Amino acid sequence: MTTLAMRENMSKHDQLHRFLFQNDAVRGELVSVNETYKKILDQHDYPSAVNLLLGELLVATSLLTATLKFEGDITIQIQGDGPVKMLVINGNNHQQMRGVARIEGSVTAQSSLKQMVGQGYMVIVIKVLLHWKVIQ
Repeated sequence: MTTLAMRENMSKHDQLHRFLFQNDAVRGELVSVNETYKKILDQHDYPSAVNLLLGELLVATSLLTATLKFEGDITIQIQGDGPVKMLVINGNNHQQMRGVARIEGSVTAQSSLKQMVGQGYMVIVIKVLLHWKVIQ
């Protein structure tokens, strides 16, 4: 038997479905981020290869933020010395996400990750929002 649950805080077009096969040791999440992806791409005119990479980071960020058991956010950032200097997606525990890329140079539709980013690194930052209450 499969159990599905949908995150209520995502927009009506973005969805997160959790599933569990109760008789097997299998569980997971299925995510659709079409609305957020469209909003990110509507604000910029990126090459198609960059659009694809931003979409992949958006899905990864959505899946990671879905696991947060606290109020906070996750940022995935890729930086390098290639024409794509930076890609970043930020999402919070309410599945609100945003993203941007910075490009300095030529990127073709056939560009690989290595060709776009060059030598670089990926950073994942988890920020926990703490609400401290001072009692005197």
